[in-house]
Amino acid sequence: MRILLIDDHGILRAGVRSLIQGVHPGAAVFEASCKEEALDHVRAKIFDVIFLDLCIPTSSYSNDVSAEHGLSLLSLFKGSREEPLDDDLAKRVTAPVIVMSGESERRFVDDVMRRGASSFVPKSASHEVMLEAIQRALHGGVYLPSAAIGKGGIGPEPVIDLRPAEVAAISHKDLGITPREFDVLRLALQGNAPWKIAAILEINPVNVRQYLSKLYGKFGVIDLYGLQGLFAKTGQVFGVLSSSKREALAERPININS
Repeated sequence: MRILLIDDHGILRAGVRSLIQGVHPGAAVFEASCKEEALDHVRAKIFDVIFLDLCIPTSSYSNDVSAEHGLSLLSLFKGSREEPLDDDLAKRVTAPVIVMSGESERRFVDDVMRRGASSFVPKSASHEVMLEAIQRALHGGVYLPSAAIGKGGIGPEPVIDLRPAEVAAISHKDLGITPREFDVLRLALQGNAPWKIAAILEINPVNVRQYLSKLYGKFGVIDLYGLQGLFAKTGQVFGVLSSSKREALAERPININS
């Protein structure tokens, strides 16, 4: 398991690293203090999960710390069409991105999730909440602060002692959907754009949008953020691809028109 921590504060990185390795002793945790270092890492390695603090500088020599740098990085990772893309980079990054931020107003969380984050953790969150977010991300789940989920949005209590082998992943049968719909749902909850889901599954992007429309109707939501909010409430997890499988996906030629 490979995890990337992107944060310009060494003490905070050390704290998150300690939490991760306390639950996953064998995890290989890599660190980046700025946008430039983060890009170097993802171009060289495939990660299972990325933790991103939005307020970072562009380089280790810059004092310009801004959330815009982190948002730009998120858009690059997840294939957002809001700005020019490095398409090769977007194809490589299939890992869920957990965003950490001191800002937690619902409008801000909504913007971050729509750019492709899989979970959002306020920096004021307790260690238990951070552990829960880590567990869900590593196993295909979603974590959102209660205020961002909306009415009735109080998620399950954190399970502090949960170990990877004990996480019970649900199946398409549990949800009453087809195996293909399940694949689309799992990848969508990780923040992947429709074109990227199509590339990973090697199907037409139009079909992906049709599957997503069916899923929205099935679960009574209007968009992907609604789905993420729903599964943040339930705490259900799906299971995620291993690093080796992610590497195979990243190396495979992609044709989004087929």
